[in-house]
Amino acid sequence: MSLTELCIRRPVLSIVISLIMVIVGSVSFSYLPVRQYPAYDRPVVSVQTGYEGASPQIIESLITRPLESALAGIEGLDFIQSRSQTEGSFIDLHFKVTRGLDDAANDVRDKISRVRAQLPDGAKNPTIRKTESESAPIIYLALSSNTQKVVDLFSYADKNIKSDLESLPGVSEVEISGAADFVLHVWIDSQKMSAFNVTAQDVSGALKRQNIHMPAGRVKGDDREYNVNTAAKLESPEAFGEVVVANHKGYPIKINDIADIEFSADEARDAAYFNDKPAILIGIKRKSIANPVEISKALESILPKIRKTLPNDYDIQIAYDKTFFIKQSINEVYKTLYEATLCVLAVILLFLWSGRATLIPLVTIPVSLISVFTLLYILGFSINTLTLLAIVLAIGLVVDDAIVMLENIYRYIEEGLSPMQAAIKGSKEISFAIIAMTLTLAAVYAPISLSQGVVGKLFTEFALTLAGSVIISGLVALTLSPMMCARLLKPHGGLTPFDKVYNRIEAHYGHSLVWALKHRFIIFFFGGAFSLLGAIVAFDGLKKEMAPREDIGVVFSYGFPPVGATVEYITKQVDQVEEVFRDIPEVANRLAMIGLDKIYTWNILKPWSERKKSSLQIVKDVKEKIELETAPGLGSVGVHPGGSFIGGGSSDRIAFIIQTSKEASKLGPASAIIKNLAENSGVFSTVWYEVGGDVSEYKVDIDRNKAAALNVDIQSIAETLDIFVSGRKITTFKRNEDQFKVKVGVPMERKMSVEDLREIYVRGQDKKMIPLSNLVIFKQENSPREIMRYNQLKAIKLTCMINPGYTLGDGIKVLTEISDKNLPKDVSYEFSGTTKDLLESNSSMVLIFGLAIVFIYLIMSAQFESFTDPFIIMFTVPLSLAGAILTLKLTGGTLNVYTQIGLVTLIGLITKHGILIVDFANKLRLQGLTMAEAAHKASLLRLRPILMTTLAMALGALPFLWAVGAGAYSRHQLGWTIFGGMIIGTLFTLYVIPVVYTIFAHKVIKDPNAEIN
Repeated sequence: MSLTELCIRRPVLSIVISLIMVIVGSVSFSYLPVRQYPAYDRPVVSVQTGYEGASPQIIESLITRPLESALAGIEGLDFIQSRSQTEGSFIDLHFKVTRGLDDAANDVRDKISRVRAQLPDGAKNPTIRKTESESAPIIYLALSSNTQKVVDLFSYADKNIKSDLESLPGVSEVEISGAADFVLHVWIDSQKMSAFNVTAQDVSGALKRQNIHMPAGRVKGDDREYNVNTAAKLESPEAFGEVVVANHKGYPIKINDIADIEFSADEARDAAYFNDKPAILIGIKRKSIANPVEISKALESILPKIRKTLPNDYDIQIAYDKTFFIKQSINEVYKTLYEATLCVLAVILLFLWSGRATLIPLVTIPVSLISVFTLLYILGFSINTLTLLAIVLAIGLVVDDAIVMLENIYRYIEEGLSPMQAAIKGSKEISFAIIAMTLTLAAVYAPISLSQGVVGKLFTEFALTLAGSVIISGLVALTLSPMMCARLLKPHGGLTPFDKVYNRIEAHYGHSLVWALKHRFIIFFFGGAFSLLGAIVAFDGLKKEMAPREDIGVVFSYGFPPVGATVEYITKQVDQVEEVFRDIPEVANRLAMIGLDKIYTWNILKPWSERKKSSLQIVKDVKEKIELETAPGLGSVGVHPGGSFIGGGSSDRIAFIIQTSKEASKLGPASAIIKNLAENSGVFSTVWYEVGGDVSEYKVDIDRNKAAALNVDIQSIAETLDIFVSGRKITTFKRNEDQFKVKVGVPMERKMSVEDLREIYVRGQDKKMIPLSNLVIFKQENSPREIMRYNQLKAIKLTCMINPGYTLGDGIKVLTEISDKNLPKDVSYEFSGTTKDLLESNSSMVLIFGLAIVFIYLIMSAQFESFTDPFIIMFTVPLSLAGAILTLKLTGGTLNVYTQIGLVTLIGLITKHGILIVDFANKLRLQGLTMAEAAHKASLLRLRPILMTTLAMALGALPFLWAVGAGAYSRHQLGWTIFGGMIIGTLFTLYVIPVVYTIFAHKVIKDPNAEIN
């Protein structure tokens, strides 16, 4: 007795099995975390090495190159990127996703320990850090006040709020921007210092020596020991003013004699505004494997507590929360899940015209889907966009098996058998087809879980969720469905209204199929031509991108101020950008971050249901006005609707690396040509240098011979210039239990020119005061701000923002064409970031498609005990794929990871139709029918389940097509892929498979089971 017959005869057993599956699945669901995408960790190890006083050129030659050479051979390394800056080398090692981060970091430590002796003596030990956080915060808080200065807000946030946020689970770093903290300024006066023979080093040295707190050890008493501490910390600004720095003509010279003491804000290098009000931005970064949704929930729970402790007139708001889009997109997928279920049930009710029959899939669908959560829990997966999309698609798949079983049993009931007899006979007849379809569809996803790179890493959860759903639905179709059919189904006793319509459809199909079989070679070649057309469109007619650009609920604008511009000047220019967005009704909040080299604004939109325009439409409305009216003041400015992609990348920009093994001077002219051509191509809105480029600066050449003759230390010259030019943090100062830095420098209003710097004094032999003009020469020249290297080659990185209406594929094509034509032979290029992932995924998907087809073919060959029958069935695949590709072309879709996954899904879906026809045709031929008769009759008998499963899958995809809100664009394209592929593919399959069967099937057929017997 088979399992199916056992469940039919023992209904309680079948019910108990299903209840256990549902209970365990429900409990598993409650334990699953919720996130946007599967946990994804891109292993990156950073190496930072300091070398005080060294220029970028020295850093590159003496530190960066030796380290890169040693690190290049580490196993699993994808690429190396480095930056050599003044006094520091920064190397980022990006590993392949299959490489463990801890193991990679250990290998890096081992390699560096071997070459440490080759580094300069003055270089600091390299610091190795595993990159555990995303580069950009996922949440920004805005702290503001109507009465307090931003420096007060900054200090409060740093001392009182930062620690609370850092303690939240999953938070890697909290950064505060928008102002600078308080410092104790020692504003020195060069003229007074000259009069008293005091140098900058005298001031810094005195402050270091006289502001200490040092344990001196222990002393013994009569019967115990006592600790001794030297408490010489300066505890007030006045105390700092009384510090003696030197003696002049027998009189002590104090700080007050040559400087002013002021407790105030440090020099601001940035500013921030929230809805036009000055604010402090508190950015929360997450660890790479942390769940952003959980961080957002934890923040919402702690925020009321933070608000209660705020001083009067302080206000803190969530200015921008990236997880809002994540949560909304998850909710939209849940909504799609319910809608798809209703559509599928409507199809069954329409075809069978029976509430009893509809009740069967109404029960089997939730049993199958809920049971999948057990699999997710066991495998350590999460509830995310991809697993939920898999479950939505699974609705059509899990009901397929139930439909095939239900329809076959129902047919025997209509022929006069009792429900019990019909259930046993019908289930026995169709069990092989169900097992074959289940294993075939599950097999199509195996290559995805085996693939490497970003696609394989991220879509493993999607693939295994869908495969698990199909296997579970097959089990339910063989146990619960036939049992319910035996108890619930009753004969109609007459034709239903739909039966009359269906009979006419069946009759027309039968007549047209006779014609097709008579003209089989015409049908065969027409099907081949249609498949070829789909292939041509796929390779040449569809745009390619990593993922559709979503409306993520925010419009970004950005700009690049002129070199040397002050924060105050840039703020005025940014106000012009903000003016454009003030009157847009769809904008809810505005956030601006202003830096000396770049400005960035977030224009947060109202929820999707509360606005009529998408972010892309808003960009089109404001783009020209912003770029024309604000560009003169900001040098370069742009606006874009964002568009994030799984893994932290972005679908709206291209990272383009121009590199050479020759001298770096070749990169400047070459990159300028590419930048100009890219900007004029129309594909990119803005192109800028991410790193690299020269800046105008003064180089200080020290006459070492003179310095040595006058007994002047080189370090004292460097420190003196540092103090007078930018200010130097010397020590710390404690105030109200808080630590603040003490900075020696010159106030902004007394900033010194090069001529002034020449007249600054240092102390030499016999304590003589020597002006710098005797020791140094100031030369104005262009020099690299930093030197970038990519895979051990000198490089310049261009960031190219893609215009709305264009894709990553368009950008790649343009950059490739202009680079191939215009770059010198000794200058090459590479793509990095998301673009690199796209190029790798394209080659990966070709492998996935190939393996999916091979897996399906081999599994069907084993099931049919034939290599010919699976070959016939596989003719359905190119027809369905061509239908999906042409549908995407007509609807403006692209070839991206979502549509590619949809295409892989179609391979398994459409072969089910072929299995039904070929399997039944073989059985009919064993009964004595000819090849043509068997193909014709099998197609007619399987027409109803084929149409039911097709409409169930196609209508189950309808909610994707009318989806709105967060994440809608991705669902649209996945929906069109399934809808078009199923409808068009089925239409062709109903004619092509019978025709191909008569051409390629064996002339004589044998029953493999009979041979075994």
